[in-house]
Amino acid sequence: MLHTNHSFLAGGGEMGALMRAHDWRNSPLGPPDAWPSTLKTLLRVLLSSNHPMFIWWGDDLIQFYNDGYRQTLGPERHPAALGQPGRPCWEEAWDLIGPDIERVMREGASAWYEDRLVPLTRNGRREDVWWTYGYSPIEDEAGIRGVLVICNDVTEDHLLRQRLQQTNHALIETMDDGFCLVELIDDADGRAVDYRFIEANRAFARHTGLVDSVGRTARQLVPNLEQGWVDTYDGIARSGVARRFEEGSEAMGRWFNVYASPIDHPDKRRVALLFTDITDKKNAERALQASETAARAAASQAEADRRRLDALLSSAPVGIVYVDEHGALSAVNRMNRQLWGEHPMSTSQDQYAEWRGWWADGSERHGRQIRPEEWALARALRGEQVEADVVEIQPFGRPHERRTLLTRATAIRAEDGAITGAVAASMDLTDQVDTQRALRESEEKFRTITDAMPQMVWSSLADGRNDYSNRRWLEFTGLDNSELLGTNWIGIIHPDDLPVLQALWADSLASGTLFEIEHRLLHHSGEYRWVLNRALPVREEAGRIIRWMGTVTDMHDQKLAAEELKAANARKDEFLAMLAHELRNPLAPISTAAQMLKLSGTDPKRIAHASDVIGRQVRHMVELVDDLLDVSRVTRGLVELECEPVDLKSVIHNAIEQARPLIEKKGHTLSTRLGAANVTVTGDRKRLVQVMANLINNAAKYTPDGGEITVCADPLPESGQVKLSVKDTGIGIEAALLPDVFELFTQAKRTPDRAQGGLDWAWRWCAAWSTCMAGRSRRIATGRDGAAASVSSCRSVPTARLAMTLAASREARSPRTRRCAS
Repeated sequence: MLHTNHSFLAGGGEMGALMRAHDWRNSPLGPPDAWPSTLKTLLRVLLSSNHPMFIWWGDDLIQFYNDGYRQTLGPERHPAALGQPGRPCWEEAWDLIGPDIERVMREGASAWYEDRLVPLTRNGRREDVWWTYGYSPIEDEAGIRGVLVICNDVTEDHLLRQRLQQTNHALIETMDDGFCLVELIDDADGRAVDYRFIEANRAFARHTGLVDSVGRTARQLVPNLEQGWVDTYDGIARSGVARRFEEGSEAMGRWFNVYASPIDHPDKRRVALLFTDITDKKNAERALQASETAARAAASQAEADRRRLDALLSSAPVGIVYVDEHGALSAVNRMNRQLWGEHPMSTSQDQYAEWRGWWADGSERHGRQIRPEEWALARALRGEQVEADVVEIQPFGRPHERRTLLTRATAIRAEDGAITGAVAASMDLTDQVDTQRALRESEEKFRTITDAMPQMVWSSLADGRNDYSNRRWLEFTGLDNSELLGTNWIGIIHPDDLPVLQALWADSLASGTLFEIEHRLLHHSGEYRWVLNRALPVREEAGRIIRWMGTVTDMHDQKLAAEELKAANARKDEFLAMLAHELRNPLAPISTAAQMLKLSGTDPKRIAHASDVIGRQVRHMVELVDDLLDVSRVTRGLVELECEPVDLKSVIHNAIEQARPLIEKKGHTLSTRLGAANVTVTGDRKRLVQVMANLINNAAKYTPDGGEITVCADPLPESGQVKLSVKDTGIGIEAALLPDVFELFTQAKRTPDRAQGGLDWAWRWCAAWSTCMAGRSRRIATGRDGAAASVSSCRSVPTARLAMTLAASREARSPRTRRCAS
């Protein structure tokens, strides 16, 4: 239960509860029991008041406030402000409020402000807040103990006045009558001597001829101004009573009906003047010279004024309705009847139940039917200021129609503040709502279509920042739309392609031309895939680019297929070159034998030898042509081997016979070491001859003139194999080429001295055939002084096994060995 000594904190809603629960022991005030009676009394008043009130107490300005004030603080200060010193709590506004507080505490002077701007941070943002408030000193026998603040947040009223002023200014500018606002200028004795124009519309300048009057005095505009006019306006301002009178002169030739009304202002005396040109009326009065006619003319003018007001209401683009203090409809303009249909003129608020409407403001009550007491007019009659009610109504007599309205309402008050009625204005938002709905449906349809497309679709703003990516982007990249917004897409472009892409994109943004490029895009698997990226600008009617729409097509497989086709074409060309090379080898001994026939005369042995050479080489060529012309079988490794017992010695001699012309031409020394030549192996004779001929021919071709070539046959008893070696003093094999020596049709870089054609590394042909013969088991090894390539075989039940090894030495003059094993 509340301690009896704390009864002054009883009640007070939330703030009373917070004060009672607050731990005051560690505060400068100490326990509430010890608080001064003045503070206790003021706190009792503060907690019992519905008006926003605030207390700063003591030198530290310890803060107390009630529920009314709590509503204005925002979460940044409430509830932390309770018991907190004033200056740190209001640091952001201390330059405005601090001097007043310090003056009150120091001098005991009160202060009062109306509609004062004191910006504050509320609800997480900086807000312009207008206040009406006053500071009063709190005194007791010990002196000034604190400051009492009675305040009110008048931001909404201030903004409403601003809007009303803007509206009034716009209405005044559209008036046919001249309007001006003047301010009386006093002399030192307080006597009005002139007046200054504060505001004037175009009609005033047109009627009076006083152009650019705002900011100037009447005597500046009319030097011979009669003092009587100054006295008239001064009298109206001082009395506070409006007057209507005529103004003009024969000299001017113009007459006006002037309605002068005083304007409330705390410091200035101001009068609003409405000039109605009555020159024609005055001329008519003089012509008829009858006061009765003048009276009828004045009445007619008054009626015109009323009709003008009616016309203004009828032509207003918003629905306007007036009700009296009981809620009875007293006036409804034409637009309101268009919105609501021919509704009954309700005579009380209870009859508002006939109005069918639903909340359409997007809040929790959205879609709920509006109760009679919730309509804007009913709430305005209770004193509420209704700023923006968004409702959906069913007009009377049109049961299948719905319209969306934005309604504002305010009370009409008498001079004493009593509510005498209310006025509501409703703006038709139906077309706007329908447009927004259609826009949402169109956007949903667009997203559905783009998500159904097999391509990646994207769009960007006119400046190139991405704002949309369809579902295919997520499936391809693994990134959702939010991760690709702005310029985040840069991170998934291959770094080598990004500079060119950005340059083309910048050019398209500047020129509005088609954007198109092939580049690599990061796939969600982690690999880059080739895509085709295209975009076109979207232009408004005036031709200005408002956005870009683009598609990205995965063309990785097509790209690789095209590259493979290109590579296959290159392999075809190389194969044809190899074919020419293979056919040229037998031609050399044939040509030599043909020359021997010319020189042999009648020597039967030489004729027989030349004939044998020609016959063997022609047969060899026929066999080669039969196999080599079938390109597809060769490139797929489907050439069939005719395996039979083969005399190894005859293979070596036949190969040397093919290479002999080139060896002799280049002046090479050929030596043989055929210790294991008398061996029979199982194999394809013509392939073995082809292998050896290629090795010896290449040795001869790529060894400088006068070199040495050695052909060896060495037994390998432990493995049942024979090793055939061709060594030379030529150029060897470059280390960079070694990883590719077993790929078909690989060539080293050609130099001017290698003009004989064919494959640079003819022994590669040997490796290819050996692969076919050995079941495609291959290995490559490299060493410090050179490189070696070998092919091993696992033939079933061979009579013997033949091993050939290819090697190349990087030493300048050391022999080079090429070996092929099968």
